[in-house]
Amino acid sequence: MKPNAYKKILFVLVLLGLADSIYLTYVHYAPKALVCSSTGIINCAFVITSQYSVVFGIPLAIYGLAWFIAQLALLFVRKNNDIKLAWSGIGLIAVAYSIVSMHLLGKICEYCVALDALILLVFIVYVLAIKNQ
Repeated sequence: MKPNAYKKILFVLVLLGLADSIYLTYVHYAPKALVCSSTGIINCAFVITSQYSVVFGIPLAIYGLAWFIAQLALLFVRKNNDIKLAWSGIGLIAVAYSIVSMHLLGKICEYCVALDALILLVFIVYVLAIKNQ
């Protein structure tokens, strides 16, 4: 695959992540705007208002938003693959935190899972792009 194709894939993934992060940030401050299941194991409202949804006084959604904004900026940097890969790796730490917290809560947030999947996909695409240079 051509390097430009990886960049296009990353761009789409980052835009999707930005949209999801913006939405999660919005509903953190306006929970009535949340559109998702709120019963059973799939309960986004429960997850995003839990004790795990805020770290150091900052909602996780804002960390996600910042991460995707930085990823967008990194797409326009020609070199520094180490920085791109390291930043993507930091995202994997957030994914692990998200998965563990949802496990501890016994509930799943579909928007959070989507964000976790996007972060994982960004990491995988960066690895493939660097490997195929």
